[in-house]
Amino acid sequence: MQITKSAKFAIGFSRINRWGNIQKYLKGYKRHLDEFMSLDGKRKCILIGSATYDNIGDLAISEAELAFLREYFNGSVIQIPTMGFVEYERLLRAYLTKDDVLCFQGGGNMGDLYPGFEFERCEALEYFPHLKSVIMPQTMHYLDAESPWLRYSQKVYRHCTDLHLFARERNSERLMKEAYPTTSVSLVPDIVLSLDTTSYVSTTNGKREGMALVLRQDAERNLTMEDWAMIHDVVSQSGMKVTQMDTMADAKYIALEDRHDVVAELLSRFASSKVVVTDRLHGMIFAAITGTPCVAFANSNRKVGGVYQWINDLPYIQYINDTRQLEESLQAVLSADTGYPRMRIMKEFHSLIAALH
Repeated sequence: MQITKSAKFAIGFSRINRWGNIQKYLKGYKRHLDEFMSLDGKRKCILIGSATYDNIGDLAISEAELAFLREYFNGSVIQIPTMGFVEYERLLRAYLTKDDVLCFQGGGNMGDLYPGFEFERCEALEYFPHLKSVIMPQTMHYLDAESPWLRYSQKVYRHCTDLHLFARERNSERLMKEAYPTTSVSLVPDIVLSLDTTSYVSTTNGKREGMALVLRQDAERNLTMEDWAMIHDVVSQSGMKVTQMDTMADAKYIALEDRHDVVAELLSRFASSKVVVTDRLHGMIFAAITGTPCVAFANSNRKVGGVYQWINDLPYIQYINDTRQLEESLQAVLSADTGYPRMRIMKEFHSLIAALH
C-alpha cells in the first residue's frame, strides 16, 4: 500500500520504518546483542548514521567523528551504520541509561536533498527525547522554507530536553537558531578538520606531481559550462599533468571495516598531488589536512565558503567566486608555505567536547 507524504508525517516515520523493516527490527536485538553485553556497564555513546555509502567526504566525517568521540568521550562508543537505527532500536531501549549520549552523523544532510537522514534522526529522538543528544557539525540548507521535513524536525526537536546542535559555518548557525529556538546551537569547524592523517596518508617522500581536478557533477554543482571551459583552459596552459578525481567511491556500499582504507586511499592521492582545484567541500578540506595547495570554488549551498572561514589564514588554500581568478590563485598557492595547524583548529571544538561530558 502506498503511503502519502502527509500520512507519513501524521503517523510518524519511526512507526512506518519499523513496519517496513520488521525483520530487521525483530532480528537486530540478537544480531547486535554482543556489542552491548561486552560493555560491562560502561557509559555509552551511540553514533547513529555512521556512513557506509559512496560519498568519501561523508566516510571521512564518520572516521573523524569516531576518532573524536573515542578521544573525548569518557566511555565506550558504538556506531550504528546508515539507516540502521531500526536494527538497534530494541537494544537501545533495553540498555541505554540517563548517563549515555546519542550522537548523529554530521555533514550536509539537514535539508531537502537528503530527507532520509533527518527522518532517522527524528526516529531516534522521538524514542529518546530526554537523553543527551548531539548532532555533529552540520550544514543546514532547506530550499523550501515550508518544507514538511523541516516542520517535522521542528516538532520532534521541540520535545527534546537535552539536544545540542552544531553548525559548521555561520549561515547554518543562524538558520538553526531561527528554526529551533529552544535548542542549544553552537558553531564549530567541520569535524574532518580535526582528523589526524598519520594513519591515513602513505609516505610520499615529499614528492608531489600534477594537478588534481575534483569537480562536482551533482545537485550541489554551482559552476556553469562556461566556468568549466575557463577552468580547463587555465589547466591546459599550466603545463602540469592533470588527473580527474572525485570524492565519490566506485562501490555504492562501503562496509564499516573497509571505510578507513577507502578514505586513506583518497587522502594519499591528495597528498601526492602538487595542487588541487575543486568545488567540493571535502576536496578543499582534504587538501588542507594533507598540506596540499588548493583553489576552491563555491557550491550551490554556500557550505564551501562558510567552512573556508575556519582555514582562511592558510596561505596554500584559496577560495574564489570567479573562475577568472583561477590562474592568479594557482600561482599564489603553489608558491605558499604548507603545513596544517591541526592543534590550533582543535581549540575551536571546545563546545563540542564539553557537550560530550
